[in-house]
Amino acid sequence: MAVVLQDPAGLGNEVADAVEGHLQPGTPSVTLTNTTADGSGDEDVAWGAVAFQGLPGKPNHTVVAMGDSFSSGEGASEGHRDYYPETNWRNKVSGDRDGCHRSTYAWSRQAKLPGEQLSIGELDDNWSARMDYRLIACSGSRTYNVIAPADNKDGTYDNSGELPQIEQGYLDQNTDLVTISIGGNDSRFGYVITQCMGPGNPCQEKKFDNAEGKGVPDGPYQGKPLAEAIPDLISDVVAPSIQKTIEAIHGKSQNARIVLMGYPPLLSNDASCLNKIPLVGISPEESQWLNGVADYLAQTMFETADLVRKHGVDVGYANPQAFFHGKAVCGDPESIHGIVTDLTDSDEPKIDWPFFQFGISAQSFHPKIAGARLYADTLEAALGSWPKK
Repeated sequence: MAVVLQDPAGLGNEVADAVEGHLQPGTPSVTLTNTTADGSGDEDVAWGAVAFQGLPGKPNHTVVAMGDSFSSGEGASEGHRDYYPETNWRNKVSGDRDGCHRSTYAWSRQAKLPGEQLSIGELDDNWSARMDYRLIACSGSRTYNVIAPADNKDGTYDNSGELPQIEQGYLDQNTDLVTISIGGNDSRFGYVITQCMGPGNPCQEKKFDNAEGKGVPDGPYQGKPLAEAIPDLISDVVAPSIQKTIEAIHGKSQNARIVLMGYPPLLSNDASCLNKIPLVGISPEESQWLNGVADYLAQTMFETADLVRKHGVDVGYANPQAFFHGKAVCGDPESIHGIVTDLTDSDEPKIDWPFFQFGISAQSFHPKIAGARLYADTLEAALGSWPKK
């Protein structure tokens, strides 16, 4: 049976401060309001109806997909087509935007859980009573966008106008699977890529100059060659931040398996296809160094997950590198975008890639739809061989 609370006065965008459903004791209720904890206060909140879906019992799977662009599905779209529109918009006047770029082809949606005939996304799209799925990963997220400090009263740690992911209300005792990729932005991979693409000395010799603020201790790394600064940053800052994130997720969903998804090597064939644009390119030596840094981050993530698991958290590291071998940027087939110049609605190159002198899309250097499928293969393999607690 579906219990429906309709807009009683046809108020639409001009909804009163709150309309509360009054139902019999023991039945569901809902409050509709035009006030939210996120956003900037200048966008309409429109609603027309809310329905309760009667279920025969608790869903077989309660899945929450968290993390950054590699989890949201950044790049896993044909232009605008496959992004949920509420995660791909920009107000050209105010500058407000949501660039989370959650895709219908995100790897958590493409994957099948053990024993299921349909993918997570198919079950969710069909309103299956077997699946409760939430995709809240957001492009650009760092660990502090997942677990905000207690002083986040001014929204400093929000991302794209959205609350920190752990505060969005989807993690609880019923959650049985959490997927997350996190740490790439904390490791400044976007900044490093732009340093390698630009002219001058080999990027590993360039000086680190990317102050983060927001409580992140960048000082010890400023002025060091990237070859020293980035591995040190990963060890000293990123690893503890990932550990804190996993522990916080576990604190909200203690019955859940947590899959910490790694990152693929970004470049294949020494990034030769990127050297066709004047003044832009990556040398074979820079390509090897970049992939080496990716290897170092992968090993660090594995060790972090292993450490937390020894503390009683049901977490495992899923390594996609073998699935992407030879298929990264410049690979055959290429499953990760190189430079993408066709912009989506929410792209803002000055923010997304501020070090480039020309506009490129945030989809650049992110998995294509086929790459998201490789990620789904990685998840399926990890869950199929999940170690017992």
